[in-house]
Amino acid sequence: MRKNIFFLVVISFAILTMGAGCLSLSNSSAGTTGPAGMFASTDRGETWQQITTWPTVEGVKSIAGVNVYRVFEDPQDIKTMYLASRNAGLFYTYDEGRTWQQEDSPLNAGFVYSVAVHPQNKCIVYATNGRQVFRTDDCSRTWVEMYRESRSSVSINSLGFNQFSPYQIYVGQSNGDLLRSYDSGNSWSVVHRFGNRVMYIVSSPLRENLSYVITAKKGLFRSEDGGSTWVSLKDGLSKFSGGSEYRRHLLHPTDPDSFYWISTYGILRTQDRGETWESYSLIHPPGSADIYAFAVDPTDDNKMYYTATIGVRSTFYKSLDGGKNWITKKLPSGQYPIVLRVHPENTNILYLGFTVPPQAKKTAPKLYNN
Repeated sequence: MRKNIFFLVVISFAILTMGAGCLSLSNSSAGTTGPAGMFASTDRGETWQQITTWPTVEGVKSIAGVNVYRVFEDPQDIKTMYLASRNAGLFYTYDEGRTWQQEDSPLNAGFVYSVAVHPQNKCIVYATNGRQVFRTDDCSRTWVEMYRESRSSVSINSLGFNQFSPYQIYVGQSNGDLLRSYDSGNSWSVVHRFGNRVMYIVSSPLRENLSYVITAKKGLFRSEDGGSTWVSLKDGLSKFSGGSEYRRHLLHPTDPDSFYWISTYGILRTQDRGETWESYSLIHPPGSADIYAFAVDPTDDNKMYYTATIGVRSTFYKSLDGGKNWITKKLPSGQYPIVLRVHPENTNILYLGFTVPPQAKKTAPKLYNN
């Protein structure tokens, strides 16, 4: 079965490569070159191909000029991904990236910060443009506003579901407030005020009531009672220079006690829910590179992947032995690599998203702190 999936994906990517250039929206910034949008590899990062085909009633376009912000998975359908962009609204694919579609209004333009798919009903999806939260109950055919932030100084950064019943929906804001709704977003209450920009709300699908809140500069918080109380994990992270300044994260796919944390220091891992941390030995010194994209093989955590950006140059790294040794590869674009994902079934397949930085290095932190 996996061989068949692999064969179909290879053929599809080849077709896309031949037809993806019908219309390009690509742009560039000083010091960077190449397209943005999405790429895929069927050989664990040895080679890459663009997956940017965007069929429309006006003809086949390309998302090569779309600045990727985040990519969100559907927990029930491995073929579905939602692409939240910085400049062109929300895109989605139902065929593993072979083709993309753009959401209709109100999510067809501008910055989309976050998407959350209901853990048990794939047609219920929430998305935010930073000012409002929208919900669809019919697989994106129609969207209804569920929450509006009226303060101009506060933006909505993140959305997240409790992975267990009653499937509460959470909103994280730039002022550090965490909101929760028990009635599908019809009403909201403040759960906690973290005092720093909430970047992500993460609920474990492996252990009930285990959740994490990720802040931009105050590190990681953990709750083991469904969000009623929170414990700061900053002390353990602060043992590493820049360890509390967030870049990326990843829940371990099979171990509920394990969590990967990527900061300005580098790559850390906990195996006791954040009580203690160990660092991976990388080729570049701690704090010398920005790691914008990170992924681990869901079937074998010895296989790890990340990108490192120094100045305006980025490199792809992979390890096949749990981080003891690293292999370096050239990336397919000179823009900033911002998202990395391993296919959950055929783990030879990697997805990589790029964004054009607003300016050069001095504004690069906006890539993850927006």
